[in-house]
Amino acid sequence: MGGRLELRNPLDIIAGMPYLVGEPPDPGLVVIAARGTGVHAAFCGALDGEHRHLTPLQRARPPVDLAVAEGCSGLLIVAYGPPGRVTPYVDALMLAARERGVSVIDALRVTGGRYWSYTCVSPSCCPPEGTVIDVDGSPVPAGAVLRGIAPARPPRAASADLDRVRALLAPVDGPERAAVGAVAAAFEARMRSLPDEARVARGTDEVRAAVGGGGTPGREDTARLGVHLGHLRVRDRAWAAITAGTAPRHRDLWAHLVRHLPDRWRAAPAALTAVAAWQQGDDVLAMAAVETALAADPGYSMAVLLGRALAWGLPVERWRDRAPKD
Repeated sequence: MGGRLELRNPLDIIAGMPYLVGEPPDPGLVVIAARGTGVHAAFCGALDGEHRHLTPLQRARPPVDLAVAEGCSGLLIVAYGPPGRVTPYVDALMLAARERGVSVIDALRVTGGRYWSYTCVSPSCCPPEGTVIDVDGSPVPAGAVLRGIAPARPPRAASADLDRVRALLAPVDGPERAAVGAVAAAFEARMRSLPDEARVARGTDEVRAAVGGGGTPGREDTARLGVHLGHLRVRDRAWAAITAGTAPRHRDLWAHLVRHLPDRWRAAPAALTAVAAWQQGDDVLAMAAVETALAADPGYSMAVLLGRALAWGLPVERWRDRAPKD
């Protein structure tokens, strides 16, 4: 940026939104995290679409937790949409902030060209009918032009991206998946006779060999890897091994498993595909892989956590911090 924009009041905050997050989602939420006297981060989340299954408190915790981790002292909340749709989410954000000891500088709702404050009860500055939003009355847009600050342009999925994602994750045609499933079921039955530590050691070794070996696994190896990843300790070791450098191999390997395994074994490789894609900045594939994992197992915890993080655009560095060390 060529300079700073001052956000002095609710109108300035709303007028400055295009320079922070682009076009805010409606219905949706924007959470601005402040550190000192400046904006440290802005999180933007739509309430419709793929994240609508999350409860208000589930949506509230990730940005508040990250604000605390980054040493932020206050939050500004701006909700876009009708009160019945957005107020439960604002309430949840304010509750999560109180629980973590973060102050809420203000919480606003923007509906139909007017704004309301959840924190101000004075009718002299916050009338019950709301305040008309006159962006021209704020110095922020003119200040942005003078400083050469352009509105943010959030990335959008192009049709080519969607076609690529479908090709990477779509189940293979024909009887191959059923054949892989039969091999996996037989192998799983044999693995049950082993002590747990032996299963983890064997699974870890075979996963590492597959990642390091290159190439595409055949039917037997695909089935065996799918069974091994069903053990959470083996899956977590694969997760911890995904770095920026190894992400392309992990993405291709686990996406292959997603395409060839029956639903019973798809959740773990789909979640690992999501982690690898996120490491590469491929949020379109990451979110599609999360949805694939949840379609196979709606309560799969790793995919649920990933979905919450992706819903707010949290940085992948924070997810790396949560990776198991074992």
